[in-house]
Amino acid sequence: MKMHALLLLSTLGLAHAQESIPGVETTYRDVKVSDGATLTAMIARPEGVSRPLHPILFAQWVSCGSLEYRKGSNAREVLAALARESGHALLRVERSARSNGPDCESLDFDTELAHYIDAYLELLDAPEIDAGKVFVYGSSLGSNTAPLLALALQEQGFNIAGLMVQGGGGVSYLERMLAFEQHYLDRRPDAVGPADRQKEYIDRVRFYVEYFNKGRLPDAIAEDDADMARVRNDILGMGADQHYGRPFAWHQQLARKNFLHAWSALRSPVLVIFNEYDQFESRYGHERIVDTVNRLRPGSATLVRRPGVGHSDNRYGSIEAAYAFDGGVPAWREAAGIMLDWLNQQTIH
Repeated sequence: MKMHALLLLSTLGLAHAQESIPGVETTYRDVKVSDGATLTAMIARPEGVSRPLHPILFAQWVSCGSLEYRKGSNAREVLAALARESGHALLRVERSARSNGPDCESLDFDTELAHYIDAYLELLDAPEIDAGKVFVYGSSLGSNTAPLLALALQEQGFNIAGLMVQGGGGVSYLERMLAFEQHYLDRRPDAVGPADRQKEYIDRVRFYVEYFNKGRLPDAIAEDDADMARVRNDILGMGADQHYGRPFAWHQQLARKNFLHAWSALRSPVLVIFNEYDQFESRYGHERIVDTVNRLRPGSATLVRRPGVGHSDNRYGSIEAAYAFDGGVPAWREAAGIMLDWLNQQTIH
């Protein structure tokens, strides 16, 4: 193990606000990656287990913020259940650098992916990890990162024993974001009416082609004409210099990735979870992964459809209520159960 790059912190209380998950022991590591940045990583294992465990590597959602456990956060409750009940070690890497690197809000995607690969390569060499079988889990936008990460590790000779994703599909990033726009036009309270819907969507297609395919900045696109100015000011999550809290370059780099190729090149079993009332992602994107993988490796991909559940694991009475985030009831325990059952099947086989 490269001890200069993977250091167990001796003063956890001073360096980190250490998480507390019932039934789980978490150790914190500082990992120095190849561009010189130092990242914080966490290895969470069931209490009282001393032998090395196969790891689950986590790829996270778009928003910034710590991955430490926080009671009441559906996504983090799922992670806690995986750490406590799967019999595996859960590995997480914080995106904001502790030193010598960017914070999450200014991090571009190519750097983020390189950080994940470097950090997990180091962590897989830790003594409490048995890297003979490696599992990868991607949540939300992490569903796009996960196959890229898994393929990079597979190319390094690791056995990717299973890949789980929830809340993201295998379509191109352009298709993904245009699906966001379709949902925004159709489901928001002031939904665009039939007379205007076609033109409004076509204008958004024009905008995203300039933004993603041609690499232009939104303000420059807005100067093209009045329609582009209107669209620029009405894209959900787009601010002065960020889109969903991330730099424009981050999204443009994602738009150049071929996720479906990564899915096709992997040799692992796949679990894809689609929530019926997902406020952002499309059913088609999830099915695209499963259909592609099963055509190449029949029977190796499983799609689970969860009725009435939104993107963030709350169950709603209607799609309209889901899009308004109105009255959702946490359903994370169900999601965790699906993943735990699937992981158990892979371990048996």
